[in-house]
Amino acid sequence: MSLLQITLIILIVLVVVTAIITYFVRNNYYSQINELDEEKNEVLKRAPYKELEEMAELNITGQSYELRKDIEKKWHDIESVKYPKLENHLFDAEQATDRYRLPESKKSQDAAKEAIQEINADIEDLKEALIGLIEREQANLEKIDQIKKRYHEVRKSLLAYSFSFGPASESFEQKLRKMEADFTNFSEFTVSGDHEEANKIVESLHESIQETEEQMDTIPPLLEKVDNVYGQQLLDLRNGYEQMTENGYLFPEDTIIEDINTLKEDQQAIYDFIRDLKLEKASEAMDVLADDIDRLYEKMEKEVETKPLVHDLAEDTKRGIYYLQDENRRLNHVVNRLSQSYVLIHNEPSILARLESQVKECRTDFDKLNERLTEQSIPYSLVYDALESTFNQLENLNDEYHKVSEYLESYRQEELELKEDMLDMEQSMYEMKRYLENERLPGLPKDYLELFFSTSDRIENLSAELSRSKIQLIEIRKIHKMCQEDVAQLEKMTKEIVWQVELLERTSQRLYRYKDSHKGILETIRYSESLFTEDYDYDTALRLVREKLENVDPGAYEEIVENYEKENVQEF
Repeated sequence: MSLLQITLIILIVLVVVTAIITYFVRNNYYSQINELDEEKNEVLKRAPYKELEEMAELNITGQSYELRKDIEKKWHDIESVKYPKLENHLFDAEQATDRYRLPESKKSQDAAKEAIQEINADIEDLKEALIGLIEREQANLEKIDQIKKRYHEVRKSLLAYSFSFGPASESFEQKLRKMEADFTNFSEFTVSGDHEEANKIVESLHESIQETEEQMDTIPPLLEKVDNVYGQQLLDLRNGYEQMTENGYLFPEDTIIEDINTLKEDQQAIYDFIRDLKLEKASEAMDVLADDIDRLYEKMEKEVETKPLVHDLAEDTKRGIYYLQDENRRLNHVVNRLSQSYVLIHNEPSILARLESQVKECRTDFDKLNERLTEQSIPYSLVYDALESTFNQLENLNDEYHKVSEYLESYRQEELELKEDMLDMEQSMYEMKRYLENERLPGLPKDYLELFFSTSDRIENLSAELSRSKIQLIEIRKIHKMCQEDVAQLEKMTKEIVWQVELLERTSQRLYRYKDSHKGILETIRYSESLFTEDYDYDTALRLVREKLENVDPGAYEEIVENYEKENVQEF
């Protein structure tokens, strides 16, 4: 079979397959169009034809009539505009399918689906509006009947318990008269066929009657609190104030009667809010009134509570003043005694003079308060606050007296510590001297001897200063510190000398082993010995033998030092 024949067969097969696929796809499109047409018919079957006829027969006016016109317009839009557009979309889809223009057919089908959904939604809205319009009259009548029952219950309660509503009774009567007028308007709109306006009245009546019921539940508890609770509290405050003033109580910035009268005015304002049915404002004003009443109670109770406390605090303050006066006399006596033996360094006389003056001021303030308290010319709360301030000041002064006392006690203690420390330093000097003597050294370096003798002289100077009839501690502290530093330096140098001498001996012995194998060993050892015995230059002597040993036996010197440090070296 030739290539041309094979190609021809393939083309024929492709044409056949394409024709078959096109046939089935086309039939599928026809099926979809038929389904959309059936769905269109189902939607139209649900159209509210019967309700539209009933609406046309209704005798209605006003807002109801306007609603009917709006419904008729919407139905006309569905019937005359949207439905023909839907038919056109289906027709275009069928025509496009006939001509094998499948994409155009698909586009028209989608438009048809959207139109069906829109018409269906409009019909549902239309049915709901129609039912509402047709049944509005009956629904209004049922609602108004329920509202009338509630209205009669409210009126019955208002007549039976008018005393419970106080100044609000007249406002309730006005609201009920307004409801009666609304009932009349409802009947007129219903008779005229304007059921939409009648429905608005029903909704307004429902809100009004519900608000009235809630207000009638709220007002009696409010009045109970305003009349019996706050009213009684204001009366108690006035009576309590009169009794307290008769018993000698005073109050800071006494405006209590004026405050009570102001609160009575606030109470009347609450009645006005209740009368006008402004219950939220009434509740807010009651909270403020309660807080103001509590503040007045607290102001009066504070005087009662502080009265017994004033007596106790006055006694404590008086004892504190007497104690500090005695403490001042005692410390002045100590100052006079110590000033004969020491130069005082903390300015104690001036401090005591200042503290004495402050104690006198506290005593003066206390006497004035006590006098006014005896005369009952000052509120107890002010006395207590003033006494508390004075007592706190006395406590601070007591702390300062305690510091001065510590200063004075420290002079003798510091003198004893300095003397003891001086004896310890003298003992250290003696032990260092004996320690070096036991080492049987040929002599000591010049710098060591100079430090040793200067330190001895300084310690003698310290002893002389401590033996004076009047000790100057500031100067002695300076000398003492220099003595400490010199003794510490001497201890360090003493240990270094002993350390150098011991290592010099051990290093020389180790180096001597190499006298035959290395040149210059003996010369180094002899020169080191001359530095040791003649110049007392132990540091240089050790350095010479150490360097020579490191040349002939690296690491040997570190071994000697390590062994030496492991031994228990005697210390002075």
